[in-house]
Amino acid sequence: MPYMTIPSLELQNLCKVSPLPHSLQQSHIFSYDTEVFPFREQVATILRTEGELGQLHNTEAGMTALARGTKKRRNDQFVKIWRSSLGSEARKEFNKTLHQFVDTFISPRMSCKDPLEQAAVAYQKEPTIRVVLPSDQAPTPLHCDADYHHPPAEVNWWLPLTSVRDSNSLYIESRPGEGDFLPVELGYGQVLRFYGNLCQHYTVPNTSSVTRVSLDLRVLALEHHDLNWRDRMGRSSIYTVGKYYIRAGGGKEVEEIEMNEIQTEEANILLQG
Repeated sequence: MPYMTIPSLELQNLCKVSPLPHSLQQSHIFSYDTEVFPFREQVATILRTEGELGQLHNTEAGMTALARGTKKRRNDQFVKIWRSSLGSEARKEFNKTLHQFVDTFISPRMSCKDPLEQAAVAYQKEPTIRVVLPSDQAPTPLHCDADYHHPPAEVNWWLPLTSVRDSNSLYIESRPGEGDFLPVELGYGQVLRFYGNLCQHYTVPNTSSVTRVSLDLRVLALEHHDLNWRDRMGRSSIYTVGKYYIRAGGGKEVEEIEMNEIQTEEANILLQG
């Protein structure tokens, strides 16, 4: 999809007409139980690494990646390992944990009614993993997800698996178009919910001594999503439930077949090459 930068003033106007309630547009940090949702251990297994994820740059694989250097995400050595894990038992275990996390932890925190009530949501069934080694490269330029034509009822959940602050973190603005960027400070077991659809965000070169490993997860608030929504170019959205997203949470009962959609998609990817 073509990238189209949205000016700050337009972001502010889009925020005013957003279908998403104000409460879900606000950034919020939550804490979760890492024993129930052991993402760090599961991702470490998938990446086939030993020791702390935050010290990946000191491993043989990390030093090789630093020596090669690449500005293209698809060429990132750890991204390649992550993608090659499709269909593996380790990846299936991770997928189960992720689904449980969205179903029981995220969906109640996407509800504007009773905080104990599960909201009907659909989540990015292939979360984005980022392994940012200490270097002089800035991996993520300034943008908001609407620049890439994501639907306005979508909310970002950012899960760092290592401690993040200052240069090895994510810089976000408090409200669309505000421009008051600050780095997020989080530890493992904390997750950030923010309106990345319209709030601009970016990263700077990681000049710290810690590798950042994090997961990007986009979650669609189905109650506020228009199935007939079209992007800024007047086209039907490519971000649809069943393809980009998988259902979870409350509302219409989630069938078991929906839980298996990820595995089916992975099998198709593997068959294609």
